[in-house]
Amino acid sequence: MTIKTIYVARHGYRSNWLPEPHPPNPTGIDSDPPLAPHGVEQAKELANYLTSLPEDERPQFIISSPFYRCLQTSEPIAKALHLKVTIDTGVGEWFKTTREVIPKPAGYEQLRQFFADTIGDETLWSGSGVIPSGSGETEEAIFFRAQKFWKAFIPAFEKAHPEVSRVLFVTHAASKIALGLSLLGKLSVHDTIEFKGKETKLHSGACSIDKYENQNGEWTILENGKTDFLKDGEEMNWNFDVKFEAGSDEDIKARKAAAAATAAAAKNTEFEVRSKV
Repeated sequence: MTIKTIYVARHGYRSNWLPEPHPPNPTGIDSDPPLAPHGVEQAKELANYLTSLPEDERPQFIISSPFYRCLQTSEPIAKALHLKVTIDTGVGEWFKTTREVIPKPAGYEQLRQFFADTIGDETLWSGSGVIPSGSGETEEAIFFRAQKFWKAFIPAFEKAHPEVSRVLFVTHAASKIALGLSLLGKLSVHDTIEFKGKETKLHSGACSIDKYENQNGEWTILENGKTDFLKDGEEMNWNFDVKFEAGSDEDIKARKAAAAATAAAAKNTEFEVRSKV
């Protein structure tokens, strides 16, 4: 059996997106924060959505980025669908080459300390063999990594798990975009897609999910950053037009500044309207 449906989800709302103080990283690894309580709730909402699908549309296998927040997002899904969570560095986080520290994520053994009930092991899935550069990645490099991942993953996985036709990946905003665009045969992380008759970007809000289907040998997108199952809808959407790493301190600072500017402009407009009355 071949893979017919691929779901790609972004992790939930991160704890370091909230005001300080932030909780310590459970793994002790740099840039490996847990979810905020809101993100935990989002993960449960995502699990509820996936279990609400007809049985023949639900994921049969879960592959997560090895970073803690992705495993934490995968956990309620795995419990709801009675599956184990496997990991693959090929869908790990994107770190720029200008970073001082390029974190190396935990492996099965360390993650089992935190997710003993849901994590699988190497016998279930040992990985695609694709590893992000330890020196960081350019935009071109993460796109190449995604292309390389699909070329390695699909034949290896179909051989190892011929009984599985629907796979869920839980990853990060940048990786979610690179994986999706490369699967669709695009040439860059900046490419647009045609979705429901409109040209648009891939959306990557917190706990959003994309759905791809193999139709006659070509991949088609059926869901783009779906979040209508989340109580608060789309939050923290990101794409490569933003010049900061998704969810980084710089990203959060820029979002706060933009929100403050918008609020100030709205107040100024309100004052002008009142002055004319």
